[in-house]
Amino acid sequence: MDRATLRAAVVSALADVESLDAKLNGLLADIDGTDTAVDLGRQGLWTKAQVELLWSKVNHLPGVRALFEATAERPDEKITFTELLQRSGLPERQQSNEHAALSRISAQLFKEKRWPVENSQRGSDNTTGKAEMLYWMDSRVAAWWRDVSSEDSGRV
Repeated sequence: MDRATLRAAVVSALADVESLDAKLNGLLADIDGTDTAVDLGRQGLWTKAQVELLWSKVNHLPGVRALFEATAERPDEKITFTELLQRSGLPERQQSNEHAALSRISAQLFKEKRWPVENSQRGSDNTTGKAEMLYWMDSRVAAWWRDVSSEDSGRV
């Protein structure tokens, strides 16, 4: 098989995998009783069951708890890293380490590093010269997380 044919076959297979992933996530959403999976762009498709599974593995991390609480309290609003630090009370390094742990755990569960929280980097501050991360949670995901976290606290 020549290189161009092999490449075309691989591209086709990847498209098939993406299509299957979307269909299976939609089926999972139907099974869970949610309207549909929520597409978070770079963060992929999410269902309530996936949010629940991830939360069950990260809810012991205070920095992740602060991230989820802050973004769920103000859905679709951007929360700064500084606000997360104030909420969690953690040093900057520890908050960052917990975000890294969230990525690792998500990769183990879903085979890719993705969060049910979107993020981007804001431009550099004129005073400090430092860029700051921004985080926000889709309102539908926030509702799922509130359900999941309230069920979680009820089990304690």
